[in-house]
Amino acid sequence: MAARKEILSDLNSKIADGNISEAYRSFEELPVVDQIAVSIAPGVGDVLAAYEVKEFGSRAQTNIEDEDYLGAAGNTGLQVLSGISLFPLLRFLRGAKAVAKSGAKAVDVPSPKPTPVAEPLQLAPPKELPQIELPEVQTFNVKPAKDLAYQTTKDYLPLQSKTRKFLHGHYKKIDPKINELSPEDWVKTLTNPNNQIPLGELRILNVLDELNEIHPKFAKAVAEQPDQKISKQGLDNYLSRQQVDAIQIRNAPPGQLQSADTSFVNRDLKNTQQQKLYHVRGAGEQRNRDIHYSNLVFADEVNGMNITGKNAYAFDGVGDTKPLARYNLGFDEDISTEASNTIGKALDDLGIESTDNFTSIFRVQSDFMNEVAGSNGFINPKTQASITKKLIQYNKLTDELNPFLATNPKKSSNANLIAKVLEDVYELPVPGLQFKLDPEDIQKITGKPFTESLDKSLKEIYYTVDPATGGQKYFSAGPNPIDRALAYFDDKTISSAGFADLENGVTILKKAVIPKVNDFGSGKFKIDPYFEKTTSNEMKLPVRANVLEAFKAGKEGIHIGPAQASMEGGGTNILEKYTRGEKEIQKILDELGLGNKKKQLTTRIADTGTEFDGTYLKFTDELKKAIEEQGINAFKDGGPVDIDKMLAEL
Repeated sequence: MAARKEILSDLNSKIADGNISEAYRSFEELPVVDQIAVSIAPGVGDVLAAYEVKEFGSRAQTNIEDEDYLGAAGNTGLQVLSGISLFPLLRFLRGAKAVAKSGAKAVDVPSPKPTPVAEPLQLAPPKELPQIELPEVQTFNVKPAKDLAYQTTKDYLPLQSKTRKFLHGHYKKIDPKINELSPEDWVKTLTNPNNQIPLGELRILNVLDELNEIHPKFAKAVAEQPDQKISKQGLDNYLSRQQVDAIQIRNAPPGQLQSADTSFVNRDLKNTQQQKLYHVRGAGEQRNRDIHYSNLVFADEVNGMNITGKNAYAFDGVGDTKPLARYNLGFDEDISTEASNTIGKALDDLGIESTDNFTSIFRVQSDFMNEVAGSNGFINPKTQASITKKLIQYNKLTDELNPFLATNPKKSSNANLIAKVLEDVYELPVPGLQFKLDPEDIQKITGKPFTESLDKSLKEIYYTVDPATGGQKYFSAGPNPIDRALAYFDDKTISSAGFADLENGVTILKKAVIPKVNDFGSGKFKIDPYFEKTTSNEMKLPVRANVLEAFKAGKEGIHIGPAQASMEGGGTNILEKYTRGEKEIQKILDELGLGNKKKQLTTRIADTGTEFDGTYLKFTDELKKAIEEQGINAFKDGGPVDIDKMLAEL
């Protein structure tokens, strides 16, 4: 192998003669270590860097088989392209900024185009590989819909999972060939619009994160499998575990109702009212304003921790009413004959009798949505996704570079290389961008456990006192001394510096701390499971839960209307939410396959200014049979999401 001096001389000669293409070909044939040395050399490195931007872009069009070679956030690893080793990663990182400025997607790679091949490559005969015994594929056990429901803490409210019903073939026959897939292929299957699985449900089940990318928890679960794949049965088991505490519905105890003395448009509702609180994983946890139920605490038997009323996603109020019986009693207020006739005709058209007992949803409220304060209260998912992907890419690059840096200490060129790598990362628009060391990096470099590089013993760390609380500082890390040492190690190494000086003149790159939601904007909330278009639909879950509860309780029907909210002084924006709640009833019928019979099942009264305004759903025998057989989904039908359209609306 030629010395690096000779290599540089050869490359300089070719560049001087104008043979930059030939120089670049020679550069590519060099080992990775020599590539790094050449790339940071003045003059030569700059010329090659300018050429490689064009070259790499051209190759992307012909050689990259995946449209996005970075993959989704949470991929098991950054795939190194054939024939391209370390520095293309750095090239892409450097180029990401320029691409972003042009308005293009930083992580998009053009679709591949066929490239003519003059002559087939002569490949060496394949080596004989040892026979590997394939793991036995788990048999898939099909279950009835009732066994696929969310455990809402209320056995009588088994809201269904559309995702699991799809896997079990309850509303759409799944391809029998689909059994053992990678996380990426499962996500492609589950997010296919034809399969009608709501993205919000995939988020609450930790299949997707708030950016609709592969959830790290799902990726980690699959990474533990020998073949990096998960069977249909394995996926179903994972989903079942994620359902356990995803949705919790709690009755407010008697005597602890919020605003129990409120005046009511319907006295029957006041006498029979029950209020429920809805806790949804991924919604409401960030709240910090105490408005309603601030002193209400529920025991969480699943996680062994208490949950509070103040961080509920939404709460409601329901009661019993007999619409026709109340209509026959007359009206306390003066209404026009026309309005009275409208009410009477609507109730009669639906076949409501004077003895029919309906559940009335008279209140749905969300302090979570009040704190979000409109669509501007949510983070921009596209911005977060772009930054997160760049930082993940940077962290992969540090894994490639650090072994070289560690084995070539005290080289002046190393500082130049580190500066080049960090240049773009520091310019990312993340307030307070932090970097940290991984204990594994320390162990690889020193050959010793990271604990031997700490300035305190495990015992000292374990019993470290937090001056702010007087308790053990690292108690939340758990009882394992190593886990507490890891927490201490993070405290010592997390800083704004992107590199760290170690023993024996070694300087290495630190990994970036992937920002959390609040780092993308103070007071911003992440996209929750019931987020639609530009905001969260807090009406969806209460309406679906109450329709199911009314059916289970043997009621003749259910009603939702804005009269109570209007009497309490709700503005136009509040009253519009009840219209969304009324539409949710129509969506439930569509999902049950009864959309063509809406006129036989529902009636709507509007603009009478009375308690009767709203939508009524009558539980006919046909509807009851459909609910009994299919259940009611916790989420609506799925479909494609146009994130650019969503952002335009924002």
